[in-house]
Amino acid sequence: MGTRSNPQLPILAISIFLFISCAGAQTGFRIKTLSRVTGAPHVMNDSDQTSTAYVLGNNTRVEMSHDSPFGTEPSEEMVIIQHCADHVMYALNFKTHEYSEMPLSAQPPKEKNTGVNQPQGPPNLLIETTVRDTGETKPAFGHTARHFVITTKQTPSPELGMEPGETIEDAWYLDVPDPRMCTPRPHRGGGFGGGSVGIGRAGPADFEKIRPEFKYSGPDPEGLMISSRQSNKAIEISRSGERRETQYTLSNEIVEMSEESVDPSLFEIPSGFKKVSQPGRQN
Repeated sequence: MGTRSNPQLPILAISIFLFISCAGAQTGFRIKTLSRVTGAPHVMNDSDQTSTAYVLGNNTRVEMSHDSPFGTEPSEEMVIIQHCADHVMYALNFKTHEYSEMPLSAQPPKEKNTGVNQPQGPPNLLIETTVRDTGETKPAFGHTARHFVITTKQTPSPELGMEPGETIEDAWYLDVPDPRMCTPRPHRGGGFGGGSVGIGRAGPADFEKIRPEFKYSGPDPEGLMISSRQSNKAIEISRSGERRETQYTLSNEIVEMSEESVDPSLFEIPSGFKKVSQPGRQN
């Protein structure tokens, strides 16, 4: 009698081959963003920063490379790794081969966070944010994006020695969640980000005297922000008392976004990296 072959063996061999081939990479996302500063005040040069994010399940990795805004140092590469399920974040410095570990909040940040050590007393810095949904839409990355204009005005009391500032942000939001975020983040004003204030001759001691009050009107944009152009206006006072109006622009744009195979090892700390309190500094 001839030898009978087992018809299940080829299927098993193919299954093993596919498992080995796919074990090193799984389907995730890659998102590339270009950030640009133009017309920056003081001695800073215009500068660009490119970041590439990799997302796989509950883990994210963001690789950032940028040139010094002063044009005196070579470009640096920083990497941020988030393990959302473990509520932990790692910051890696590939120049010094060091990394630090920080906890991630399991809850979305509060809409208003004026600081733990905020001085007592009536508000002396009013931060007003107005959001307008223009009603415009456009297709982007296979989805629909909506157009918002966000205006933030900051009005300080005379006691602070600061000048008013205004920021106008032109932004487009995609109708899908941002896969790079562990928890949804509200865009309502609750901090000093998103605005510009000319602090004049105010130093750190004066800055600690700030008691902010936040006002917000309009819808809260939701989804993945695919582009943003932020125009900042402020008046600065030099040490000689000269008043000067400054204006500069910050822009961010997702230039690439794709679903592709992502290697799980990207979300691990490389061997040989030393744990420190802050990368690039001595403990």
